[in-house]
Amino acid sequence: MSWVQKLAGWVSGNGVEVTAQNRLKVDLAVDVDATPDEVGSVRVYQVDDPGLRTGSPHLSSFEVDGDSRGRFGQDVLIDEEVFNYTAQPTGKSAYRNTTATVAWSAAGMQFNATGITTTTTGAAFQAYAESPLVTATTNYNECTGVFPATTCPTNVVFDFGPVRLATANPYAPTDGVFWRMKPAGLVGVMCFNGSETEVPLTDASNAGANWQPVVNKVNRFIISASKREVEFWINGELWGVGETPAGNHAPFASWSLPCFAARFAIVGGAAGAVYQPIVKGYGASLGGIQAGDRLSIIGSRMGGSYQGLSGGTQGSLATLPNSTNPTAAAPSNTALTANLPGGLGGQGVVTAAVAAATDGIWGSYQVPAGSALVQGRRLALRGVMIDLVNTGAAVATTATTVQFSLAFGHTAVSLATAEGPAAKAPRRVALGFATWPVGAAIGAQPQGGRIFADFGDATVYVNPGEFVALVGKFLLGTATPSQTITFVWQPVYGWE
Repeated sequence: MSWVQKLAGWVSGNGVEVTAQNRLKVDLAVDVDATPDEVGSVRVYQVDDPGLRTGSPHLSSFEVDGDSRGRFGQDVLIDEEVFNYTAQPTGKSAYRNTTATVAWSAAGMQFNATGITTTTTGAAFQAYAESPLVTATTNYNECTGVFPATTCPTNVVFDFGPVRLATANPYAPTDGVFWRMKPAGLVGVMCFNGSETEVPLTDASNAGANWQPVVNKVNRFIISASKREVEFWINGELWGVGETPAGNHAPFASWSLPCFAARFAIVGGAAGAVYQPIVKGYGASLGGIQAGDRLSIIGSRMGGSYQGLSGGTQGSLATLPNSTNPTAAAPSNTALTANLPGGLGGQGVVTAAVAAATDGIWGSYQVPAGSALVQGRRLALRGVMIDLVNTGAAVATTATTVQFSLAFGHTAVSLATAEGPAAKAPRRVALGFATWPVGAAIGAQPQGGRIFADFGDATVYVNPGEFVALVGKFLLGTATPSQTITFVWQPVYGWE
């Protein structure tokens, strides 16, 4: 019997029917109880990309739980920046360079702005903010850029995307997923704690030719990273997919990455020509995560409240030693004096002083800097509590008044830290006053009681590597011998 006869239904006695347009008539099984084996023979997938460049469609299945609820996700915006101004955004980024430079203008952020070709030189830009990769979420990073040539000249490399960079020339990547333009062309890179795996970006419809930019055209680059794989999209088309290497828990080692970084470097000899790529902007978001809670609440749920993160200092972060009282100290403007609390909150004793215009650091904490093995999380401060009592001696001939503020965001402990290309001066928020009248006894609280500053929706964010400090200034006082101020301070915070 021929296959034509079988197709026509000669074996079963039932013929195959077609429509007037010669399309087969198909009736799928619908009785789940009577014919369960026939149900589900047609499976539904979402076509993420038809495979125009990779050569095979990229499909995703729809997910449901045991109670037939569909799994749908939302994107949570983490960070975004458009480079259309003439100065570095020092509040959000660090800039480091060795001979090579970066220039900001309305046209974007241009690397190698002075057009050098000298070997062993480079320039790096890195956002302070970081984006996490948790459970089954997807980390999205989008940026736009312009290339002055189809490839890099000899001895030139340009890396950009969610990547952690070394702080010394040539600012090489240490962890992340990113794009790399090199003399052989553009590739995707997965970097796990310094170990790199390149992902080719080739066109299956054009004999496997590597992607090449149109010179001076703005291109849109998207990296979609999950713990299973990394997708590299260019101008809306999927150009490469890299699977997490065997033995690695994710494409990169850290639980988080800077929202964007880029580096230009000339290594191994002089550049074959001047090369000046431009970045127009970037955005970072987290897909598939519950959006009803703040990220800081989710971070506390995962990492624990008021304690160190995995990979960093463990235990409580507040300086509240067990069964020990601190020794009195005089605060400094440029350093945290010994015996004053060096944690995220804590107990301290300050020697009463005469009125002066000097701001003193009563407590200071540095948010852990991110690395391949340490989570780089932003500290989200929603409020600060300060409680104080007069100790040592009663207030004598002049009232004691202290003005408090919160300093945050500075890249060195000193309150005199200046704003610069790779440095930030402290930002300040007023917290209030504490006043003890003449004759206030030992153990007396200030007239207004404890201070609590509720930041509400205006959350204070402190990036990885930056400091947050409790600052006090004596506006009134006589420095009565033995008079001290005992205090505790406690930020209300979470990790993002």
